[in-house]
Amino acid sequence: MKTDVTVVGSGLAALTAARTAHEAGREVTLVWPGLTSLYFLSATIDVLGYASADALQPVVDPLDGVGRLVAAQPDHPYARAGRDALERGVRLVQAWLASVGLSWTGSLTHNLLLPTATGTPKPTCLVPTSMAAGDLGRVDPIVLCGFEGYQDFAPELAAANLARQWSAGGGRVSAMRVAVPGFSRDRLFTSIDLARSFENAGFRDEVARQVRDRLPGGARLGMPAVLGLTRPDDVFLSFSEAVGHSVFEIPTVPPSVAGLRFFDRLRKSLQEAGVDFVQGAPAHRAEVDDGRCTRIWLKAAGREHPVEARAFVLALEDTVDGALRAGVHQIRDPFFGAVVAEHGEPIQRTSESFFDAHPFASVGLPVTDRLQPADETGRPRARNVFLAGGAMAGYDPTGTKSRGGMAIATGYRAALEALAA
Repeated sequence: MKTDVTVVGSGLAALTAARTAHEAGREVTLVWPGLTSLYFLSATIDVLGYASADALQPVVDPLDGVGRLVAAQPDHPYARAGRDALERGVRLVQAWLASVGLSWTGSLTHNLLLPTATGTPKPTCLVPTSMAAGDLGRVDPIVLCGFEGYQDFAPELAAANLARQWSAGGGRVSAMRVAVPGFSRDRLFTSIDLARSFENAGFRDEVARQVRDRLPGGARLGMPAVLGLTRPDDVFLSFSEAVGHSVFEIPTVPPSVAGLRFFDRLRKSLQEAGVDFVQGAPAHRAEVDDGRCTRIWLKAAGREHPVEARAFVLALEDTVDGALRAGVHQIRDPFFGAVVAEHGEPIQRTSESFFDAHPFASVGLPVTDRLQPADETGRPRARNVFLAGGAMAGYDPTGTKSRGGMAIATGYRAALEALAA
């Protein structure tokens, strides 16, 4: 297989890189190793929620926060990618979402503060419109709604936690559960079950009736993100009108329906545009000759298959799609076989408290100013290979709530470098 640009990965960085290269008129192959990380995330785009992994106060203006971060840490991946790549990449993704019929809102200059499924306030930048009314900058009271037989969202737990942490609301948070129309009370439901059921108008109207009868005046309703699977915007608007109150969705535990909507729509648009997909074949080895990568090798059906390209973007997200290989004492990069971290004991990769910043979160491949994987001397391991996403060294995307912004900025910049190469 030969192509202009090969992108390896299945997360937002890979999608952004593939879209950028394809819009430039190049032949693009997207190697999708397997399960995407987007199924396990909340399907919001976090640009910078906290200035550091141990910061307590959220960032108000993420774009300004990125500027400060770049000035203080010139080797940070945001600094390597550049603020311009972040801004241009976000505009590309926003236009892309609109073109595939997904309604999103938000701004690079203002973080929303949204409740999670456990009731913890979370700063985020760009969100589906169906989540926007959950902004904790508003003071109107909140009622969280769950379903009998649905175990992936406990409204009582979320309400209790949110009431303690949401100072602007004065603790005015309550919870309710409603019956699932047409099913017995002992039936157990998944998020997918409910999302599909909500696409039925009769089902929506009955749930809305139950909720409406119990909502106090002026309250807004928080629902698990199950308001539709294939037509989420239509379902959300119809349900909100039937309830007669402001409604917002809250991302649930994985697999996230919101993540399914987001990823599947973008992936389908790439396929329809002519991007070649190689699915379920992890890439595990790069072949380098005279400073250039000539091909990468894929594992599939007990065999190895080569993919040749003029340039490669490795946009793997941590260990979800095989960015790193962890042994007892060493963590290696699977493409060049480089050791990226060594530990005397595996326990040294973690902190004592689950809530502290963990050393393993910052493990990754060092890069050059052009986002090429770098060796011990800082030189590129291959001139035509570029890195994007969570496998880059030197930052904690989870602790700083910056995974989405970093994926977009590095995916966009890596694609531009691949085009130039």
